Amino acid sequence: MNLSKSAFRRYKVIDGLLRNPMHKYPNMEEIINACLDKLDFAPSKETIQKDLANMRLPYPDGFDAPIRYSIINKGYEYSDSNYTLTGIALREDEIDTIAEAVDLIRMIGGSRISKQFNHAVDKLLSATIESRPSDQEKRPIVQTMVAPVSSGFEHFDLLYQACKDQMPVSIIHFSYKKRTFSHSILHPFLIKEFDNRWYIIAYSETHKSIRTFGLDRISEPIMTKKNFIKTDSAVMKTYLNDVYGVFPIPDAIKEIITIKVSQLGTHYFLAYPLHESQKIVKDEYGTSEISFDLIPSIELARYFLSQGRHVRIMSPNWFFKFTQDLTK
Repeated sequence: MNLSKSAFRRYKVIDGLLRNPMHKYPNMEEIINACLDKLDFAPSKETIQKDLANMRLPYPDGFDAPIRYSIINKGYEYSDSNYTLTGIALREDEIDTIAEAVDLIRMIGGSRISKQFNHAVDKLLSATIESRPSDQEKRPIVQTMVAPVSSGFEHFDLLYQACKDQMPVSIIHFSYKKRTFSHSILHPFLIKEFDNRWYIIAYSETHKSIRTFGLDRISEPIMTKKNFIKTDSAVMKTYLNDVYGVFPIPDAIKEIITIKVSQLGTHYFLAYPLHESQKIVKDEYGTSEISFDLIPSIELARYFLSQGRHVRIMSPNWFFKFTQDLTK
């Protein structure tokens, strides 16, 4: 819904007139005069007619307003006497609190917020839109490093709906390595963000197994009417809680991973825990042994390598060798 400030101010005037029990069935002239009185300008008849039509539009383009014209009373009314434009009553302090929280989410999430979220927020806060300061008037308080919208993010809403409604999705997948396109039918269960990149995790009919696909490599996704192949809840939980990153090492199982960390590196792990299972045991020199209960992943191996001499993998030994092979 592209809702301008001036349009919604007129919608509120119209809503107030239609809900006024002391003066029912306002006509076109009364609506125009009310706008002149409350908004200091008189919109044209065509503008009000367009406003009424827009208010009647169903979600997500309008407000589902049950507006009808009474020929007998020669004026407009709500066919549902309980209808209100916003559908929710909030105190001013509650509105301010919600608005501040939404501003913070938008600053942190940036372009990663879906269209449905933006619409829901706009609809919730629309009752106070004329009193809310514009983005130009606000003094920035928080600034984050947010990556520009990546290729494929335009499919987020469709893939989200597919996960939610358990609908298979037909996709065209591009392999950066092979430089080829291929077709796959996915049965998705999780959309995951890692390191400012988005991925869809699904059962792939092509591979006959759970696979991870970068959204930047997906094109032409279409929901299909095939029977949905459900993924076991334990597997879903694994991808949610037990993997750092999105690509667990094939055939790896969840186990204790231990690393030796320098004094400087220990400070960083204390300040920025890598995972909720992280446990730190410091020695008298300030260095430490840190353990994680995770399924070893490619991203975890690369992260440890990126720490250079500050991190050394102690166990399991096979994961140490796997990580070293990545440098060859």
